[in-house]
Amino acid sequence: MQGEVSAGAADYVRVDSLEAAIATLAKGPRTILAGGTDVFPRLQDRPLTGAILDISGIAALGTVAFDGDYWRIGAAASWRTLIDADVPPAFDGLKAVAREVGSVQIQNRATIVGNLCNASPAADGVPPLLTLDARLKLPVCLDCAICRYRCLFLAIGKPRLVMARW
Repeated sequence: MQGEVSAGAADYVRVDSLEAAIATLAKGPRTILAGGTDVFPRLQDRPLTGAILDISGIAALGTVAFDGDYWRIGAAASWRTLIDADVPPAFDGLKAVAREVGSVQIQNRATIVGNLCNASPAADGVPPLLTLDARLKLPVCLDCAICRYRCLFLAIGKPRLVMARW
């Protein structure tokens, strides 16, 4: 199911599958929204504007799971999902960070990936993910590329992901 809403200057689309998300992005660039815990406070009292793609409805992206060879943290997985996940001891540092991120309400809504994408100076998830040698799995027209990453912050709110295929 896919929902599309035009409210004011915002063009908001919520999808429930990766295929629908890719199809929507193929039509033009959009800001991707999952938890929204950084997006909405930044608006203050202004309305949401621009083209928005809400991926919070894609159930598969909201999980932390072992996929045979590696652990996968979905793009919409919340800190609470990680805290509750049965992961190996190597994840203890990341789980410790998860317990310190905001209030319980923020932990329930904020995403781990959003913590990285916003290039916030409070991006607590970066060091433990780097120690885990985390990789990004990027769907490109449904052909997935797996990339190592080092997150370099150009400035507050301006991430630059340096990726190299391996």
